[in-house]
Amino acid sequence: MLILPLNPRHPDPRVLRQAAAILRRGGVVVYPTDTAYALGGRFNVRAVVKRVMAIKGRRDPKFTLVAASLSQVRRYFALNPSAKALASKHWPGPLSLVVSRRYAVRVPADAVARRLAALADSPLIATSANRTGRSTPYSALAVRRQFAHPPQPDLVLDAGRLPKQKPSTVVAVDSRGQIRVLRAGAINVY
Repeated sequence: MLILPLNPRHPDPRVLRQAAAILRRGGVVVYPTDTAYALGGRFNVRAVVKRVMAIKGRRDPKFTLVAASLSQVRRYFALNPSAKALASKHWPGPLSLVVSRRYAVRVPADAVARRLAALADSPLIATSANRTGRSTPYSALAVRRQFAHPPQPDLVLDAGRLPKQKPSTVVAVDSRGQIRVLRAGAINVY
């Protein structure tokens, strides 16, 4: 498991390109987001999904994804007009929209996560970087402790201690435009 320091306010482009190269090769990376450290890789690579599940010790393949932009989300998922309006209003930010039976997606306020998704040319799985049943990590030290033994991610981007934030608000929008909040979080969508 490679660990690279990263200044989240002024990330070194070389470090981001190195992380993106690992992601494009089907690797799994721990990276900072605006809510906590995330464990992930390209969502549309079956081997990556299996590795993330094995590293977490998880059986459920449902995940939140982070994307670089609304346009990147629309390349992979259809959004109805109501979902698109919510996304336009709240992204980048802590709103996750359910886009399929397996995925909710958001464009985070965190520039590092958005840049990684852009460089990887794909939305990224963004599950909390912890083993299932253990606490959510807000420091790279906590991440390293949780993943001290295999299976492990390929890379940890160490952005230091992250501030504790409320999780994203998770919303489903049906075909009629009806909004249903599945998890209350950092924003109010009504």
